[in-house]
Amino acid sequence: MTNSSIYIKLIEDAISEQLINCFDYSEFIDHEKIGDGRFSTVVKSEWKSCGLTVALKGLKFDAEEKEMKLFVKELQLLQRVSFHPKVNHFYESDESYKMVLQFANDGNLRDYLVRNFSTLRWEDKFRIAGEIAQGLVFLHDNNIIHKNLHPKNILVLDNKMMVADFGLSKVLTVDMSSSTSNIDGMPAFIDPQCFKKIDYKRTTKSDIYSFGVILWEISSGHKPFPKLTRIQIAIQIFNDVREKAVEGTPLQYEKLYKECWDVDPNKRPEIKDAFNLLNQFILKPEEFQESIEKPLKGSLKQAALDHIIKFHDYNEFSEITKIAEEPFSSIHKCKWENCRLTIVLKCLKVNDEFLDKNIVKGFIDMLQILQDFNHPNIVKFYGITKDPSSGYYSTILQWADKGDLRDYFKKEFSTLDWTRKLCMAKEISEGLCYLHEKGITHGNLHSKNILVYEERMMIGGFGISEQVNDASFSTTIARGMPAYIDPQCLKEPTHKRDKKSDIYSLGVVLWEISSGQVPFKSIEIGFSVTIHVFSGGRETPVEGTPPQYEQIYKQCWDEDPIKRPDIALVLKSLRQITN
Repeated sequence: MTNSSIYIKLIEDAISEQLINCFDYSEFIDHEKIGDGRFSTVVKSEWKSCGLTVALKGLKFDAEEKEMKLFVKELQLLQRVSFHPKVNHFYESDESYKMVLQFANDGNLRDYLVRNFSTLRWEDKFRIAGEIAQGLVFLHDNNIIHKNLHPKNILVLDNKMMVADFGLSKVLTVDMSSSTSNIDGMPAFIDPQCFKKIDYKRTTKSDIYSFGVILWEISSGHKPFPKLTRIQIAIQIFNDVREKAVEGTPLQYEKLYKECWDVDPNKRPEIKDAFNLLNQFILKPEEFQESIEKPLKGSLKQAALDHIIKFHDYNEFSEITKIAEEPFSSIHKCKWENCRLTIVLKCLKVNDEFLDKNIVKGFIDMLQILQDFNHPNIVKFYGITKDPSSGYYSTILQWADKGDLRDYFKKEFSTLDWTRKLCMAKEISEGLCYLHEKGITHGNLHSKNILVYEERMMIGGFGISEQVNDASFSTTIARGMPAYIDPQCLKEPTHKRDKKSDIYSLGVVLWEISSGQVPFKSIEIGFSVTIHVFSGGRETPVEGTPPQYEQIYKQCWDEDPIKRPDIALVLKSLRQITN
């Protein structure tokens, strides 16, 4: 008897025993193929008698009798635990069987996050995580291990999450004893034990590991380890590497997913415990949201009262217009009536009780130093103010009429000659020299943190997030700025950024001035650039660049920090070229 005959007999026996429902194929119309996988094809159809849009999943079979029996047993279990009575089956005229599944009009979770992440609040993310956990609770309560849980196997119907894909591929790839059975699927979501032990049998704790990675993806809005190959990801997981927490993630949520993806299965929580914790987040989101967005309570207020930082009444500002939204802050342009200036209010949405006291102190110390600065190439800091309606504090900053350097190049680069480019490089270097002389490391220097006011370059980007070394590191990558990161930070995550890190970043900025282009424009942004820099990759000099200038930026971005020049030497060399 052929495998297909065995398969048909197993299904027909299950139908005759009323273990699986069967429907006539003629009930389904308007077929539209929407997917074709290794073991199945998926067709969107209309179910006439029920008035529903459904997905018909046709199975491609070529397996042994044992695997067929496991598949039929799985279908029987799924029919008992399905959220909706639509995990059913019917007989088609060509003697193949198809599953009748609920159609997900919002696609899968990964696509859903790509489309909607910018509008999701943490309350929404808690709900999404909770709904997935609820589905997993039902499976585990009924002794079903999913074994292939990842965002593409979570479908979205009217913004509601549904755990899906209990197909033949899972049974075939997990329950067989071949050496490859444990490594099929998306490697970022596979239990590390599967890479460490060839014969490892997945358990409910394997699902918990996958769930932890999904929780991280919900927090970040993008897939883990983007741009790495499947093999590279597998090696990372084997070496116990995990994704970094996204800046602004509630600590309790971060703690939960880190427990879920613990390398030791015994240390991972049960799904019921994870669900109960997520349910607390959902019921009282404000208790967890407050750790992200909440007015700075004591520190800035006390600094203002002690006259450490200048305080200005909020009523002094008019025509306030939001122009940008950033992590932990929003940017507003307005008029400062008393001083007859156009300025920027940077609203700080950070709870200082959530942050380390040293971070808050470092931020206030920096503001205190900045308000005494008076350098043409450093953005002027005028003090702080407080919005009485929201309770949020804002820093008062100089307005840059030409935007940031990257935007400036888009509009003006074609008009710039080398005299002007050298002047720009010198002004940025003079600003950095001033900072270094004052004992300040910028730590996040790139072309979007260099502002342009009346054709003059000014270094900005002195935010509270820059005080958080690790958070600043991850945020720089997330914002598309990995090209400017000191390679030492990539090779050793605990490496503390210093003045030589600023010099590396300056070298990349100097190259950008010569080209007018974003670094590594030909490489997709994200971890591809990070890996390229990690591997020693640098940009190619632009034709027509003065040799002395090229030598300067190449020295700045040298792999060895010791070989990078001090800023005073960079400035001296630029002045010599200018002269």
